[in-house]
Amino acid sequence: MTPRIAVTGAGGVIGARVLQLLAGSFDEVVDIDDAGAAGGAGATGAAGGAGGAGGAGARGGDDLFGAEVLVHLRLTSEVTTDRLRRVLAVSDGVKHLTLVSSAAVYGAWPNHPTPISEDVPVRPNLESSFAVHQADAERTVLDWRDADPARTVAILRPAPVVSSGIGGPIGEAMLAAAPIRTGSDDPPVQFLHLDDLASAVVLATQRRLSGVFNVAPDGWLSPGELRALLGARPKIRLPLPLTKRLDRYVASRVGHSAPEGLLPYTRYSWVVANDRLRAEGWTPRYSSAQAYVIADVGMPWDDLNARQRQHAMLVGAGAAVVAGGWAAAAWLRRSYALR
Repeated sequence: MTPRIAVTGAGGVIGARVLQLLAGSFDEVVDIDDAGAAGGAGATGAAGGAGGAGGAGARGGDDLFGAEVLVHLRLTSEVTTDRLRRVLAVSDGVKHLTLVSSAAVYGAWPNHPTPISEDVPVRPNLESSFAVHQADAERTVLDWRDADPARTVAILRPAPVVSSGIGGPIGEAMLAAAPIRTGSDDPPVQFLHLDDLASAVVLATQRRLSGVFNVAPDGWLSPGELRALLGARPKIRLPLPLTKRLDRYVASRVGHSAPEGLLPYTRYSWVVANDRLRAEGWTPRYSSAQAYVIADVGMPWDDLNARQRQHAMLVGAGAAVVAGGWAAAAWLRRSYALR
């Protein structure tokens, strides 16, 4: 019999996927946000679940439905660090917590190593409220852990999370910002597929891992590789001042929930190493390039396969030669006419 798992911050496509995988690995999984709102049943499982123990767990009673393990998936304007603190205040029975944070907590700085290991200090760029709030959540759960030596905490720091159609807030923002060039800055980038994050959450929860773990694909996309994936799309150069213009551009692409303060994260490398989590038995299924291609809406010609792209390029080159020849002939005819 596996322990009951309580999950908070599970709204959105990321939470739905993680809940699905957790329900396939544990007998009872309780979405306490949903159960608290409904005031009743909220447990699900591989065999249909057992029902919640009442809606008060997330509000200050019932000790999180008797859960022994807690998974916290995200912070948003609605699911704040204060909400996380309130949940932890009624989690005396919880002995393990898996927190999904973000690699953005390392910040994006010109002196960062490539890749960043878990030993690099947390130093989020202060203009990024998303990264600052994630770092605050990490401190909150570490304080909770230190209050009881029997507790364990696994902090997962994923690279930008993407999937087909939608991804995490920072993942969607970095996808939108991919064509943008800010002066001479051209850092490598990473994209983590949603399924790989979900499998990392399940592993950390099943094995009750303790410590900080980056979650990222093997390697990253170099500037040249990213340009190849962008294809024929024009590179976007925003006028000064860049900071607010970049945020407005990204928000126009992904919606009002886009994180702000993205400029440093498009100028400097913040790709991370995955060695520590790999050593625990986790293996990513997707590379950064695969995750990007799956998630990117792209241009019409992005749907072409390699042979079709090559053919299109040859046709385009041939058309350019013909056009150039026609222009040269026309110039010669005008030149002779003027003599």
